[in-house]
Amino acid sequence: MRQISSLEYLSMSRVTRAWYKFLSFFAGIPRAIGKFFRSLPSKFAALGRKIGDMFVGVWDAIRYGNWKTRLSLLFWGTGCFAYRQIGRGIIYLLYEILFVLFMAFFGAEYLGKLGTLGTVETQELPSGFKIVGDNSFAILLYSMLTIVVIVFTAVVMLKSLKDAYNNQLGYSIAQRAATMKDDVGQLLNHKFHLTILALPSLTLALFTIVPLMFMILVAFTNFNRNTLPPEHLFSWVGFDNFTAVLTGQAKGLSQNAAKWSYTFWTILLWTLEWAVLATVSNLILGMILALVINKKSIKLKKFWRTCLVTVVAVPQFISLLLVSKMFLSNGVMNTILGYLGLEPVRWMNGSTNLTKAMVVIVNLWVGVPHTVLTCTGILMNIPDDLYEAAKIDGANPVKMFTKITFPYMMFVLGPSLITTFVGNINNFNIIFLLTGGSSGIPNAKLASSAGDVDLLITWLYKLTVNDSQYDIASVIGILIFIVVAFFSLVVYSRIGSVKNEEDFQ
Repeated sequence: MRQISSLEYLSMSRVTRAWYKFLSFFAGIPRAIGKFFRSLPSKFAALGRKIGDMFVGVWDAIRYGNWKTRLSLLFWGTGCFAYRQIGRGIIYLLYEILFVLFMAFFGAEYLGKLGTLGTVETQELPSGFKIVGDNSFAILLYSMLTIVVIVFTAVVMLKSLKDAYNNQLGYSIAQRAATMKDDVGQLLNHKFHLTILALPSLTLALFTIVPLMFMILVAFTNFNRNTLPPEHLFSWVGFDNFTAVLTGQAKGLSQNAAKWSYTFWTILLWTLEWAVLATVSNLILGMILALVINKKSIKLKKFWRTCLVTVVAVPQFISLLLVSKMFLSNGVMNTILGYLGLEPVRWMNGSTNLTKAMVVIVNLWVGVPHTVLTCTGILMNIPDDLYEAAKIDGANPVKMFTKITFPYMMFVLGPSLITTFVGNINNFNIIFLLTGGSSGIPNAKLASSAGDVDLLITWLYKLTVNDSQYDIASVIGILIFIVVAFFSLVVYSRIGSVKNEEDFQ
C-alpha cells in the first residue's frame, strides 16, 4: 500500500482517513511478520550467546580444574566432598545413583524403542490367552519423560562441576566453602524464590511440558482408532498428517486426505468469521449500552449495572443450556409464536446460516455484560476536563465521541480485544452447548463427525472423544496454536496501546 505524506493525509475527508487507517493496519501486518522473522536470527544468536556463556564456565572448569574438579564429571559431588561440603556432595551422589538406576531399569528400554514405537504386536492365542507385545503409547510417553529427566540431569551434572570448580577457586584464596547450613539459609532468605518455585516448576514439567511434547509428537504418527494400543502399534508417518490437513494430499491418508483438507479450511474460515462477528458485535453493543448507562440523565444507574453483574454472576454453562432449551422446536420461543398465530421456527436446526446467526445473537447475551462493565470503568476514568475543553472549543457530542471517548476507549481496550478475539476462536461452550457443532443438516463433504457449525476447538473435541483420531487432532491443536499465536503476537505489536504506550500516561 502506498505511503502518503502528512499533508495528503490531512487533506482527506474523515471517512477517507478512517478507511486509510483501516487498510494501513492490515497492509502493515505482512511487514510486521517479515520484521519478526528477520529478527529471529539475532534473537537466536542472543540465546546462543547466553547458552555459550554457561558452557564457558564449564570449559574453564575442565581446562583449569584440578583432579578433584575433573573427577566430579564422573562421580558427582567429588569436588564437594573434597572441600567438606558433605551435604551437597551426598545430594549430588545420590541423584547420580538414582539416575543410573532409572536409566538402567526404565528409561533406556523405552528410549531405545522410540525410533520404531515398538515392533511386537499383542497376539491372542486360540486358548484365549494374550501375549502382550509393545505398547506404542507407553513407549512415546515414557520416552518423553526420560528425555526431560536427561535434560534436567545434564543441568545437575554441570552444576556439580561448577560447584567443584568454585570450591577449588575459593580454597586457593582461603575462602571457606559453604556448608549445608549455609545452603539452607540461602534457600530460606536470598534464594527463597527458588524454594517457592521448585514444586510449581516440577509440576509444570510433569503435567504440562511432557504432555505438550507428547501431543506434538503424536501429530507425526498414525495414532488413531485403527491403531489403538495395546492391541495394535502405531508408527511414525512424518509430515503426512500435516500434508493431508493442509493440502489434501498424503501417502498414508490418501483415501481421506482431500476430505480432511476441505473440512479444515471450511471450519477455519467459519472460526475466523465467528471470532470477528462475536468480538465486533459485543464491542459495538457493549460500548453503546455503556455510553447510555453512563449518561448523566439516565436514572437508576446502579440498578442497570446490578442487572449486568447478575448476568455475569450466573455460570455461562447454565445460561447457555437454558437458552438452548428456549429455542427448541417445542421451546418457549416457538410457544410464544404459536400464541401469536405464527408458524414455529427451527431456530437451531433449520439452516446453517440461521443457526450461525442465532449463535452470534445468543453470544451477545453472555458477552455484552462483560464489555459494558469494562467500558463503564473506562468511561468513569476519562477526565471531565477533556469534555469541558471540547465544549469551550465548540465541539458537538459526535465530535467529542470521535475525538475523545472512542480513541480513549480503544486505546485501553486494544489488548483486551485481542484476548477476546483469541478467546472466541477457542470458544467451546457457546458453540457446543447450543448446537453441538451442527445445525442438524448432514454435510457429506465434511470428514469424521465434523458439523457445519463446528469451530476448530469443537472439532478437535469430537476428533478425540468421539472418533479417536488422535493424530489429526494433534495436528489441529498445533494449527490452532499457530493461528492464535499469529493474532496474539503480530496484531498485538501493531495496536496503538502498545506502540504508543507513553501517550496514555
